[in-house]
Amino acid sequence: MKKLVILFSGLFFLSACSEKTQLTGSLMSLIKENQLPLSKIQFYNDNALFLERELNASEANIKSGKVVIENGKSINRVTLAQQTPGLFIKELNNQLLISFEAGAGEEKSLHFAPILGEKGEYYYQLVDEAGNATFSRLNYDGNKYLLYDKKKVRLQIMKSSFSGLKVNSKRMKGNRVQ
Repeated sequence: MKKLVILFSGLFFLSACSEKTQLTGSLMSLIKENQLPLSKIQFYNDNALFLERELNASEANIKSGKVVIENGKSINRVTLAQQTPGLFIKELNNQLLISFEAGAGEEKSLHFAPILGEKGEYYYQLVDEAGNATFSRLNYDGNKYLLYDKKKVRLQIMKSSFSGLKVNSKRMKGNRVQ
C-alpha cells in the first residue's frame, strides 16, 4: 500500500512538471508578437478523437483509417490518439489547420480555433470548417465523418518552443501624490 501511494505521488509530481502546455489566445499573441514561425512549433492534441462513416458497397477505396465490419456494415474509422504530434499547415479565417498524418495537406487537416474556455481564456479547440465548436460531423479527407466521442480536443505545444524567446519587461514604480 505504501509503495502504491509513493508511485501515485511520483506520477502526480511528474505530470505537474509537464513539458507541454495548452495553446491559448494569450500564448498565440506572444508567438505572433515575437514573430515565431508556426511551422517550427510542434503541436499535440490533448484528447483522443474518433471519426466514423458508413461505407456504401461501391466505396471500396479507403484513403484514411481502417475498415471495420459491424453488424454486416462496413465502417471507415479514423482514430487520432491522445498526444499525437501534428504540424501547422496554414492559417485560415482565424483557424489553424493542423495535420496529424505524414505528408498530408489541407484535406487531411483538422481545424482549431480560439474558443472561450475556463476562467475567461481562449483555447485552440477542434472546430468544424465553419468554426463551430459544437458539431457532430466533420469533413476529413474529402468525406463527412461522424464524431464518435464528444470530448473537447485542444491543441498543446511544447514549452521549449519559447526557449529562445526574449521578453523585455519593466516594473512600474507607481506615482505618489505630492
